[in-house]
Amino acid sequence: MGLLKFTKEEEKRIIVPLAEKLMKIHDHSSTTIIGMQGGQGTGKTTIVNFLRKELQKRGYKVASFSIDDFYTSWNERKKLQQKYPNNPFYQISRGMPGTHRIKELLSVLKKAKAGKPFVIPQFDKSINKGIGDISKKTKKITKKLDFLLFEGWCVGLPLVSSKELVRICNKNKVNLKEIDPSLKYHNVMLQYSKNYQAIWKLLNYKVMIRPPSLGVHKEWRALQERRLCKKKGQCMNPEEINHFIDIYLPLTVVCYEKIKPNSTIFVDKKHNYYKVEFISN
Repeated sequence: MGLLKFTKEEEKRIIVPLAEKLMKIHDHSSTTIIGMQGGQGTGKTTIVNFLRKELQKRGYKVASFSIDDFYTSWNERKKLQQKYPNNPFYQISRGMPGTHRIKELLSVLKKAKAGKPFVIPQFDKSINKGIGDISKKTKKITKKLDFLLFEGWCVGLPLVSSKELVRICNKNKVNLKEIDPSLKYHNVMLQYSKNYQAIWKLLNYKVMIRPPSLGVHKEWRALQERRLCKKKGQCMNPEEINHFIDIYLPLTVVCYEKIKPNSTIFVDKKHNYYKVEFISN
């Protein structure tokens, strides 16, 4: 299966049970915010789109967005690169803690929770040869929602110490020293991750997508970029993709290791979503 659609069997096996679970935990007095985490290329956006349609089909008011829509402008990200000129985590174009508009995101989630109107920005990843920038397009939500689906690779990222990050990377065979030889640069992103904790507290339910291995992230990201090139004419090249994913992996494995999701969707190497597990509370 590709990234752009589900088979009918997968919808029945994954989407329908997940939708039914969310319907059970939904508190009608406020908007239920669902956070969906998964590494690069796991199909977060695809799953969110199908889940949104399934809930809408059942009569619920639902909207969705990605944490990527809250990236700072390219000018702001350039300033961050200049602030940390030798830090490899901040020399890639985007993605690390500190490259998102946290105040705006927190405001949107609080307004959604309270049933107030809000505006979701949009980010265009194709601009500047794949560097990306804030789009002029926005999505306005004027009515109270039943569900707001919120996806991103770092959604739910917990606080960890430097020692804990090193341990988790070693356990998962992620070569942190190759990226950060002195083992000091990662401390900057750990500091920035503190600013995200207030956001995660607003999540009512967490879903994780688990791939079969870490190696598939590069393969799947390359597929995404090829599609972006075909659609927009601009994207990252293979060398840039490999480096991009390497920078993401340390915190990706922290997410896989430390987040305690309410449900987990399992996907195989061929992008078949074969199982969803629910954690009983």
